[in-house]
Amino acid sequence: MKKFQKAMSNFTPDFSINDLFNHIDDGLQSIIDEAAEQLFNAGKKVVDMARARTRADNGFGNITWELRNSIGCLLVNNNQILDEHIYFPPLAQGIEGTKIGISYAREIALLVSDGSPVLIFVAGMDYAAFVESTERDVISMSSLSFGKIFKQLINQI
Repeated sequence: MKKFQKAMSNFTPDFSINDLFNHIDDGLQSIIDEAAEQLFNAGKKVVDMARARTRADNGFGNITWELRNSIGCLLVNNNQILDEHIYFPPLAQGIEGTKIGISYAREIALLVSDGSPVLIFVAGMDYAAFVESTERDVISMSSLSFGKIFKQLINQI
């Protein structure tokens, strides 16, 4: 044991405790960023499900297509919204709905302040709540599958 102690006394690390903490922080941030990416991927799947609903499966019809286009999500991570984390895929009609949905989601994102990843789902048209109140699914029912989808994506990492 004394030989081991003597050998250890000559050991001098080439890193500081701050280097060690920075390395741990970088690793943790990498895990958070990967989880945030999967959060966003699950959100995209929910948006696609909500947009694909038809009257036949408790969805709603399309007159102007604005409501369907206003359904989307965005990811806030580290208090930032990157363009690649905004998901409002435009359809052939109802382009104003896309603009309104993105604007509404950005407005909600301003309320996020702690830096944690937050996924925001919206149906941006002001009459979305009315359509939901008629027992038609705009986004609420589709969003119930989010947890299952997210868990599947996280388990693939």
